Formats: sequence, C-alpha cells, structure tokens
Amino acid sequence: MRLFGRLFRKSPLVEAHDPVFGRITFEHGLWTFIPAPHAEGFMIAVDAPESGPSQSQREFFQAVRANLSAFEQRAREFIRSRADSSVDACALAVYSVEVGSDDEVKQSRFVLEMSDAAAVVVHRVSFVGDEPVSYGYDD
Repeated sequence: MRLFGRLFRKSPLVEAHDPVFGRITFEHGLWTFIPAPHAEGFMIAVDAPESGPSQSQREFFQAVRANLSAFEQRAREFIRSRADSSVDACALAVYSVEVGSDDEVKQSRFVLEMSDAAAVVVHRVSFVGDEPVSYGYDD
C-alpha cells in the first residue's frame, strides 16, 4: 500500500517569491502567478525550469508590463480584424501574459490573453516584438 500511495500522491507545488513576478508556483514545467480573487491584476505564466525565471525573462516581462496599454490596444485591433463580429473587442481586458523560454524572449515573443469580465472565452494574441502575429481563442 505504501508503494501504491507514493505512485499516486500529488507532488507538492514549488513556491517562490520572485522580485518581479511576485508569489509564483511551479507545476508541470511552468511558473504561474494567479492574483487573489477580486484583486487587481492578471495571471502570469513563465516557461522556466524549476530553478526559476531567468533575469532576461524578468527584464522582458517588465518591458511588456511598462507598455501593456499599447499591447492591449494592438491586441484589440488584431482581434477586431480576425474575430467574429459578435466579439466586442472594447470589452476585453488583459486576462494573462505568457512569457516564453529564454529563446522566445530573445525573439521578443510572448502571448497576451484577453477576456471580458465573465472570462467565458479567452482570446489569445501572439506577439513578436511590438506586432501581433496570430490569433486564437479558448472557450
């Protein structure tokens, strides 16, 4: 029974307090920050090893965050040009920012997810540099 229990037990999450990302947890190869319910903010996902995000990932995220309103506007325009006409892009706000691996950061690649207050549908806009390059959604 002990062996069976060890095989199926859930491994504990690794938690850290990152100077840029805040209180983040590591699970299944991804660091995540999830704001408290009813708190301001958005989710953050960082593709980094268990040792934590790199300095280049921190610096890249800080640059994205500093220009977030411009990225939001570009994402809304991109969604408007590609989504069904029933999507009210003006009602969308940042749901999450996904920071890729160090290689993706070197290419200035990231994903901005946006949703309305209900978050029934999450719209994903991939960026390379300042430009949106692809659109999709999850429901």
